[in-house]
Amino acid sequence: MKTGIAGSSGCPHTKVEKQVLAMVAPTTGEREKARKAVEEATRLLDAVLKELGVKDYEVRVEGSYAKDTWLSGELDIDLFILLPRSKCLDLIHAGLIDQIEEKLAKLGLRTERRYAQHPYARVLVHSYWVEVVPACRVEKPGEVVTAVDRTPLHTRYILGRLEPHQRDEVRLLKSFLKGIGVYGAEIAVEGFSGYLAELLIAAYGCFRNVIAEAAKWKPPVIVDVNGAGYSRKELLEKFGDKPMIVVDPVDPSRNAAAAVSTRSLAELVLAAKMYLREPRMEFFHVARTPPTTPQQAVASSGERVSNMVLLLLEPPQRVPPDTLWGVGKRALRLAVNLLERWGFHVIDYRVTACTEGRILACIELEERVTPPYTLHRGPPAWSGHALRFLEKYATDPNAYGPWIDEEGRLVVIRARRYQDAIHLLRDRAWEWLPGSASGYKVEVHPLLQGLLERRIEECELECLASLAVKKPAWMRRLYHSQKP
Repeated sequence: MKTGIAGSSGCPHTKVEKQVLAMVAPTTGEREKARKAVEEATRLLDAVLKELGVKDYEVRVEGSYAKDTWLSGELDIDLFILLPRSKCLDLIHAGLIDQIEEKLAKLGLRTERRYAQHPYARVLVHSYWVEVVPACRVEKPGEVVTAVDRTPLHTRYILGRLEPHQRDEVRLLKSFLKGIGVYGAEIAVEGFSGYLAELLIAAYGCFRNVIAEAAKWKPPVIVDVNGAGYSRKELLEKFGDKPMIVVDPVDPSRNAAAAVSTRSLAELVLAAKMYLREPRMEFFHVARTPPTTPQQAVASSGERVSNMVLLLLEPPQRVPPDTLWGVGKRALRLAVNLLERWGFHVIDYRVTACTEGRILACIELEERVTPPYTLHRGPPAWSGHALRFLEKYATDPNAYGPWIDEEGRLVVIRARRYQDAIHLLRDRAWEWLPGSASGYKVEVHPLLQGLLERRIEECELECLASLAVKKPAWMRRLYHSQKP
């Protein structure tokens, strides 16, 4: 059981951490620009709500800006419209966000629609994206009506729990989590949310303490932020078989680390061990240098690129990013299963859905094009299935044999129906496309060929590079190795 560690004394920053902080802590000018954007967005939203005749509401700033844990150059402003609990769902279902978005658009502002449990809008104000989120006003967790209603409670808790100097400790941890690719609770990452990063600093005091603890973790990891003395057995029974359990101090019925996958936890544990051995900039997201072309992204794969397959799925209309990610992950798992059932050996695979209009998945195989024949071993001659095997293949024009090998088993050489993984995936797309991808446009290509004359997003290039390189940037200097 892990309990909180008060304060952050004994946590001096390394040279690397000082360099990172200088890059991720907002400057005075940036803070002033953000403040003006918040004030303007609040004024605009308040005016729109009054014009729409909405009564008894409060516009409140939430998220990392309100808690002052945001990273330089990466601020999204969260503006919550807190509505009376008795009326909030009626107002939301009556299309409040549609009306707000329409009014903001008429003012000449760029807006975008987003979806979570219910729709919300994004509006661009002074070069900052402001998320406009309707929510129910609650004072305690038991009153929560929608998933976002806890957010103001989380903000209030963090503001009351973290000391001013610990805001920078959160920034260091967020940059570290981003740098190793495990920042974010969404389905795309299945990692550590910003709130969870803040809770870990609240529990252990500072970035270095979190890293030192993480290096010793093994699942299931249990963190008791407030030192409430929960029993391990009680928490495991309550939250089930999760790799990490962090009881939300705002709502003890909730696991704040429920989104963390075993893989994300393992990556943090290993990265923490390596960082303690040798602190380096490569562990932080400020050191990332993403590729700029598909050829550059997969250059390190050499001849392996000929055994890589590209899947592109495009929905008939714009859909929420989380929906795309869900479809993409499901389709990729089914595609991998199909390939393996037909005798192709899958080495690795990746998927990304970083735009609202496309899913990009890539699969690396031992061989994309296999030999025309495969050896198939049947049952022993004394098996009750021997005659059935014999009858099946004795007259099969696409098989050679059967014969009996040295172990007494029936053996046959079969002609492969599909030698090329591309042909298999194209011909049997109905087997690997989930029902949620109905109506999607589907393309299957050799990797580089499928990317020609297409606009490739930065996050898609990073996905390709991840498949090609394998070893993440933070692991590449392991034991001073120069291999990629």
